[in-house]
Amino acid sequence: MPKTSSPKNEANLGRVLKYTGLFGGVQGIYVLLSVLRNKFSAIFLKTAGMGLLDSYARSAEMIGSATNFGVAFSAVQHISRLYDIGNETAISHYVRLVRSWIMLAALLGGLLTALLSPLWSYLMFESFSHTLPFIALAPLVSISTISGGEMAVLKGLRCLRSIAFISTIGAFLTLLICVFFYWQWGLKGIIPALLLSSFFSLLLQLHHTHRRVPYVVCLTSWRFLRRGYRMVRLGLAYALSGFIAAGSEVLVRSLLFRISERVGLSGMETVGIYAAGFTLTVSYARLILMSMDADYYPRLSAATTDVVRQNIVVNRQIEVLVLLMAPFLILFCMLLPFLVQLLYTCDFTAAVPMAVAASLYMYFKAVSTPIAYLALAHADSHRYLLVEASYSLFFVCFVGLGFYYGGFMGSGLGLSASYALYLGVVWHTYHRHFGFSFNRGTLRRSFIQFLLLLSGIGAVFLPAHWKYIAAMTCLLVSLLFSWSLLKHEIRHKTRNIR
Repeated sequence: MPKTSSPKNEANLGRVLKYTGLFGGVQGIYVLLSVLRNKFSAIFLKTAGMGLLDSYARSAEMIGSATNFGVAFSAVQHISRLYDIGNETAISHYVRLVRSWIMLAALLGGLLTALLSPLWSYLMFESFSHTLPFIALAPLVSISTISGGEMAVLKGLRCLRSIAFISTIGAFLTLLICVFFYWQWGLKGIIPALLLSSFFSLLLQLHHTHRRVPYVVCLTSWRFLRRGYRMVRLGLAYALSGFIAAGSEVLVRSLLFRISERVGLSGMETVGIYAAGFTLTVSYARLILMSMDADYYPRLSAATTDVVRQNIVVNRQIEVLVLLMAPFLILFCMLLPFLVQLLYTCDFTAAVPMAVAASLYMYFKAVSTPIAYLALAHADSHRYLLVEASYSLFFVCFVGLGFYYGGFMGSGLGLSASYALYLGVVWHTYHRHFGFSFNRGTLRRSFIQFLLLLSGIGAVFLPAHWKYIAAMTCLLVSLLFSWSLLKHEIRHKTRNIR
């Protein structure tokens, strides 16, 4: 029978580090494979092809977010609680309900992608020339929705090792498929590669989930389906939030495309370079945040009945993320010129100033994300939606204006500014409604690492002779600060638990 977590365990920084380390290590492998995939993609597809690939992927993500009902996220909380109780019959029944709604969402998403393909083509490219490719993307939207549901089952049942295995093998298969198709067919291989890689990842997930809970759906009984009303109601707000977020990213790429075309530049190449900078700054750095859904969210959900315990959980997560993220970002800024040459090609060097300017984005994200989960843990979907929508508004405005006035570096500054404002909104809103407050120690450590990160970013713009000396000094100080605090806290909490 599963054991419930004690308050001491929830406050244990060592536990947070354990699962952050597990998923950070797995995502490290994932990122390495993604790096290889992006390198070959850049070689075979060039900047315009990378822009086309990013446009297709983001569009599919936006449509999927609009049609998946948010069930994959809202289901985790209830499955996790049933797992704690140890009621296998209830788990089997609820998972069947989740899968049934997910299947309906998958069918809806695929259908709307195909039917509205002329609209998606015009929104992205100001023409209807990509209508057929968007029709071909319909199965990708359906597969991604089903895949999200199976991952929700694994997260709720705490199958963390299975999630880690699936992520690693899935990334390896995706690498092989994409390299082969891009090498053989270039731009024409983009959609087949997306479809096959997502399909094989889904097969991996079904292999693991079916062993835990046999795959069964029921689509013909409304009496059965309506039992998922609460799950869908919570999920709809999350789905709408996801749609707004994904839609804002599509809108930004559409703005960059149009601005570039108006001034005589290649809109697709601009989108490709922006996508490279965004991937470098945001996507790769997300490896440190990968424990959030799988480990942090279930723990936080169990702690919401006690404000003190809740705040301990949130502050501990912030501390770990900040202490890991700051030195990572300093090193990242130091190596960016080499990373772009290594991970892409010389055609993408314009992404370097953007990624440096956007590095603060990930730092603010490390602080704000654990707080942002409070609304979901409290099942306050409407407040979550409003807060997340505020970020999408900041994102579109600041990145669009930043690119218009400052090019790629301006768009990077816009990314950082949008998340700084979002952090203020998150703190103010959830302090007022859920009683969240920063621990003084957490604030002090976060501020010190913020200053070190700012110094490291500033060092990157110094003359070549001083640049690496100053940046390396900031990196070493940040690393030593993080290591000493993490080591001290782990020892302290271990003594308390004993």
